[in-house]
Amino acid sequence: MTQIRDQRADGQQVLDDTLELARRRANTARPDRANRIGAVAMGVPFLIAAATLAGFTPEMTARDWAMAALLAALYQIASRVDFEAAQGSTVPSQQILVAIYLLLPPSIAPLVAFTGLLCSKPSWVLQPYRLHALLLRATSSWLTIGPALVLYHFHDGPAQLSKWPLYVAALLAQYAIDTTVALIRVRSLGVPATTLSRLLPWTFAVDTVMAIIGFSAVLAADGSLAVVPFLVAPIGLIWLLAHDRRRQVETSLSLGKAVLEARDEARLDPLTGVANRRAWEEAVREAQTEIHASWGTRIAVVAVADVDRLKHVNDTLGHSVGDAMLAATARALLREAPVGATVARLGGDEFGVLWVATREEYDASDIVHRLRAVMTAGEAVEHLPVLASVGFATTPPADSVGAAIERADTDLFEQKQRRPPTD
Repeated sequence: MTQIRDQRADGQQVLDDTLELARRRANTARPDRANRIGAVAMGVPFLIAAATLAGFTPEMTARDWAMAALLAALYQIASRVDFEAAQGSTVPSQQILVAIYLLLPPSIAPLVAFTGLLCSKPSWVLQPYRLHALLLRATSSWLTIGPALVLYHFHDGPAQLSKWPLYVAALLAQYAIDTTVALIRVRSLGVPATTLSRLLPWTFAVDTVMAIIGFSAVLAADGSLAVVPFLVAPIGLIWLLAHDRRRQVETSLSLGKAVLEARDEARLDPLTGVANRRAWEEAVREAQTEIHASWGTRIAVVAVADVDRLKHVNDTLGHSVGDAMLAATARALLREAPVGATVARLGGDEFGVLWVATREEYDASDIVHRLRAVMTAGEAVEHLPVLASVGFATTPPADSVGAAIERADTDLFEQKQRRPPTD
C-alpha cells in the first residue's frame, strides 16, 4: 500500500510542478532576514541613483508629462501579464521600456518605470511588509539605470536608425546590470547561481525581440500617440498565449489526475484496500533493484500471512463474514507493518508484507513479534477472533527477494502445522 502511495506521490509531484508553472504567486509570507537585508541593500541604492539621475532632467513640457503618465500606465499593465514557460517567465514590458528611453528624457526613465511597477499590484500597500515590497520593486527596477545612463550621455535628438550601435550598447548595459543584480539576489538567498544559466538567456532573448518591436514602433510613429497600438499589441498577444497555456495546464492536470487515480485503482484490492497482486509484483521488482544498487547496505524483509479457518467461516457464516475477516486482517497488517512497507493481498486469504531497510533499521525480532502478536490476538468479527499464521524471511540469507518469499511461504506452512486445529 505504501508503495502505491509513493508512486502516486511521484506522479502527483510532476502534476504539481506543472500546475505551479501556471500559478506562480508572489510570496506574501513574512520575509526572512536574508530577504530583508537583500531588499534594503539593493532597493535603497536604486532609489538614490534614480532620484539623483532625475535631478539632471531638463524642464519637461506638458506633453512630456502626459507621455510619461501614459507609458508608466502601459508599463504597469505589461508588468501584470506573466507568461510562464519551462525556461522562465515572460513579461511583455521591454518594448515599453524602449519607448520610455526614447520618447522621454532618459534621466527620468528609471523613476517612470519604477512608478509603473509600484502601481502594477497596488495590494502591496495593504500588506504588513509593504516597505519590503516597495524595496523589492526598487530592486527590480535596477535594469533601467544602465540604458538611462548610456542614453543620457550619448543620445541627442529623436530616435534614428543610424544610431543603432548606441541602442545596442544601452540594451547590453541593461543586461549587464540585470545579470549583476540577479547574481547578488540569488547569492543572498542561498540559491545556486547555476540556475541563472537557464533563466537569463531565455529572458534576454525575449527582451531582445520585444526591444526590436519597441524601437520599430517609436520610429514608425515618429514620437506621436500612434506608438500606443504597437506597444500594446505584444501585451495582448502574450496575455492570450498565457491564458491559453493556463487552460492547457488545467486540462493536463485533470487528465493526469484521472490517469493517476485509474492507475492506483488498478493496483488496489477492492475488498481490503491494500495493494493487489499486480502491485505486489511491481514492489518485488523494485525492491530487488534497490538491493542490487545498495551494494549490500540494504536488505529486504518479507512476511507472508494466511488467514486461519477462512473456508470454514465462509461455509458456515457466509462470505460477508469471511470478507470482513479479510478486511480486518489487512487493517491489522497496515497498522503494524513498518513505515514504508508494501502491504498486499496476494490472493484468497493470503497477504504479503515487503519492506526494504538498511541493516541498522532492521530489527527482526521486533517485526516478527509485532506482526505475529497482532495476528494471534486480532480484532473479532461476529465474535470470532481474526487469526492468521505468519511466515518470515530476509535477504540475506535468501539471495533474492523472490527466494525470500519462497522461504517465508515455507515458514508460514511450518507455523500452520504447529498451530492446533481450530475448526
